[in-house]
Amino acid sequence: MSVNLKDLLIKQLFGLINAPLEIKKDSSLNCHVLQTLEKCLKFCLNPHEDSNDIIFAIKFVLNYLYDELNTGHWSKVPIETRQNYTIASFVEALLLLQLSNKIDTDLLQQCLKSVDMGLLLGAPINNNEELLTETAKIIREQLVEEPVVINQANTDKECIVNIIAENKIEELEVPSLETFISKFFNPQLPLKLKGCMTHWPATTKWQDLNYLLKIAGNRTVPIELGSRYTDEDWGQKLMTLRDFIKEHYLSEHGNIGYLAQHNLFDQISELKEDIRVPEYCCCSLNYEESTEPDINAWLGPKGTVSPLHQDPKNNILAQVYGYKQLILFSPEDTPYLYPHEDTLLSNTAQIDPINPDYEKFPKFKLAKMYKCVLGPGEMLFLPVKWWHHVTALTKSFSVSFWWQ
Repeated sequence: MSVNLKDLLIKQLFGLINAPLEIKKDSSLNCHVLQTLEKCLKFCLNPHEDSNDIIFAIKFVLNYLYDELNTGHWSKVPIETRQNYTIASFVEALLLLQLSNKIDTDLLQQCLKSVDMGLLLGAPINNNEELLTETAKIIREQLVEEPVVINQANTDKECIVNIIAENKIEELEVPSLETFISKFFNPQLPLKLKGCMTHWPATTKWQDLNYLLKIAGNRTVPIELGSRYTDEDWGQKLMTLRDFIKEHYLSEHGNIGYLAQHNLFDQISELKEDIRVPEYCCCSLNYEESTEPDINAWLGPKGTVSPLHQDPKNNILAQVYGYKQLILFSPEDTPYLYPHEDTLLSNTAQIDPINPDYEKFPKFKLAKMYKCVLGPGEMLFLPVKWWHHVTALTKSFSVSFWWQ
């Protein structure tokens, strides 16, 4: 890659800055760290020969801010700390480009990882809300993904578990908004929605893994390791989507990994263009407190499990491809499901509805179980506080919309 590309990339990144980048003065942060970040930012704006240790300086700032972000509860982290992390991530990407002798794949991947870390842990900056998202697009366009070879027979012809016919969730083909509101949303009853995703580009595009790799293969994403988050050996790891697909999604060795409950579409806006927010998400039981949907991605191999839990918002789970089995219980059955007493897991039941321990949890026999299989192009409306247990029966990509 030529020096001209270096100049072009730097020019494009500077062109994304709509307003001056201002370091946020957070009293909880070390003054030396803020001064160092200011020094690095000034160097980006006016590079000079005395560049000794500037990369070390920005990495020092990022490491310090990373520790601050991961100390205590996430909700208690000052927004200023997250915004400074966003600025530092952008600055590191710029510095790597400015100080490089050549622009190659390894360098671009370093820049992209820094930007993704900012997207994952940072916060939007006033008047520069799309700075990191657009930066990632520019860098990603310079990276070429090698196609992945897939044994299509193993992905298309996987065993689908039969479910008990009784207590099945009601299903309708493209119900009117009026029907949905009067018969399901207002009384808060689950519903399987069919034929509502035919206009989604994702239903065809995302079945080609090479398309996903082209758009997002080099992007860093959080992966859950282990089949369910209640297991003792469960953990999390940051890795590129390409490595996740190779090591977990396509693995034949039972290495369960799950891209779960991740806001992939704010991080990678190109993928957001492939989906549509269901019109049913405009409904609310209290319009004064209504919100735009939180949109999350769920990509994983066969065998991933979301333990029996409930959510504080209404949810539409849209199945782009693959099959998932869902087991549901009404909020009225909560006493029979033995929620964890620990505050952190209070929305999760102790009972495993697939293999219940009736000696330990005898009241579970009183709970009324509903079941359904969600297939490609189908959605499931899950009212707020309805308990649900989810198992991937095949390789699967789902999108959830949480709203109130």
